[in-house]
Amino acid sequence: MTPEVVFAFLVGGGLGAGGAWYCRRYCRRLVRRRQQEQQRRTEAALRRQLDEIFAVFQAVDGGVYVADMETHEVLALTGRDRGSFDASVVGGRCYQKTGANRQGPCLLCTNRMLLDSQGQPGPPVVREYRNPWNNNWYLAIGRAIHWFDGRLVRMEIAINITERKQAEEALSSSERSFRELVESSLVGISLIQDGEIIFQNPEQQRLLGDPPRPFNLENFAAVHPEDRDKVRESYRLITAGQAPQVDLDFRLYTGGRHEDSALVWVYCRARPIDFRGRKTLLISMMEITRIKELEQLVRLQDRLSSLGRVAAGIAHEIRNPLSGINVSLATLRRIHDQPQYKDKVEEILHRLTKASSKIEEVIRRVMDFTRPGNLRPQPLSLNEPVLAALVLAGVFLEKHRVELIRDLAPELPPCLIDPGQIEQVVLNLLTNSVEAMNDLPRQKPRRLRLTTRAREGEVELRIDDSGPGLPPQARDKILDPFYTTKPEGTGIGLNISHRIINDHGGRLETGDSDLGGASFRIYLPGAES
Repeated sequence: MTPEVVFAFLVGGGLGAGGAWYCRRYCRRLVRRRQQEQQRRTEAALRRQLDEIFAVFQAVDGGVYVADMETHEVLALTGRDRGSFDASVVGGRCYQKTGANRQGPCLLCTNRMLLDSQGQPGPPVVREYRNPWNNNWYLAIGRAIHWFDGRLVRMEIAINITERKQAEEALSSSERSFRELVESSLVGISLIQDGEIIFQNPEQQRLLGDPPRPFNLENFAAVHPEDRDKVRESYRLITAGQAPQVDLDFRLYTGGRHEDSALVWVYCRARPIDFRGRKTLLISMMEITRIKELEQLVRLQDRLSSLGRVAAGIAHEIRNPLSGINVSLATLRRIHDQPQYKDKVEEILHRLTKASSKIEEVIRRVMDFTRPGNLRPQPLSLNEPVLAALVLAGVFLEKHRVELIRDLAPELPPCLIDPGQIEQVVLNLLTNSVEAMNDLPRQKPRRLRLTTRAREGEVELRIDDSGPGLPPQARDKILDPFYTTKPEGTGIGLNISHRIINDHGGRLETGDSDLGGASFRIYLPGAES
């Protein structure tokens, strides 16, 4: 029964004015008690909810606190970071315990941001800040709410993010250091997305200049014309996803133009990567002009060294026609003015011309052999440079009492080869085999066999000897630069041979020979493949 119903019942019962006054007073007391009870129940419910909220934040590396927005008194505090504030915070002023300013509200106070223009609670405010009292970083989410007694309070969730901030700073510092490293690198670096260069360091800027947009390396005009086919094929493989990475060297006009530009050699590596969630092409370039020049000098030195070892054969090639020339000239002096020897004179002149051509051919081969230069392939039978090398090495083989076995296939499919460079490789392998057999006992036969065969899509040249063979510890390193098994060797001959065969798109392999010694096998792709 409500107080109003009780009041109406009493008045209706004729209690009079005194009874009515008493009844009104009773009803007011009853209403007040009901309001107080309702308020206690509401506050208890709010405290239970707050306790439940605080219980959740006991697991947070940080804390939750409630402070009066007018007096700055801390009304409640919880969280694992409570020790940073100590237990005496509750009941005290927040700026006295957690702020840098002990005399009044600190600069970090968000009261002014949590209320709207009418002084009512506004939307939550999220911020990151570093507390100067404990030097920790916090992610703070603050909001103005009404407390149990109706006053406005600031409730703030402060999550300790110090470790995250330290990690971010370390990452930022690492990125700055890495960028400085990339910017000062002697290797040119570019990042390409959808045909657009999104980054290139100063060295790449020097090499490429300002490339056209969209950028396409395979049509880049600064690439030397003789190298464009090689660059196009490599670019096609990497963009089509047919190769995880391509490595090649080629010539490039610096600055991306021909006029007034230096022609340099670059070593280029292209590799697809994921950069900021997008497919990106990473292109690295390093100028290797000086390395190429030194490599040419080393190759020339190796060629001259090979020629020195077969110098006797070259002298023999020249001495024989010279002897014939001298005999013919002596005869010619005796009979040149006698009419009856006219036919004989013409025959002698023909022999002189033939001998002179022979000497010219030997000199030309020697000049071609020693001339440094880039790869100039042409379709030829592999037998041609093999036979040319055997001519130069003929006397050298006889001098060392080597039994030469030729097993050359008569009709080989042509290969795209530089005959001078392949001749250098064959001569190098021949002389290496002969020198390896020098230490054999005199009674043991010294055999050297050259075999050429056509295989599926390629041509094979095999050089076998009856020497001591390759030591087991040398088999994996014999083609490495500067590795040698000879006391006075330089270790560059086989490595240069290996490089030459690689430049032809072929392979140079080593193994054991059925003659008892070492076996060197060269595989070159056919011209059609």
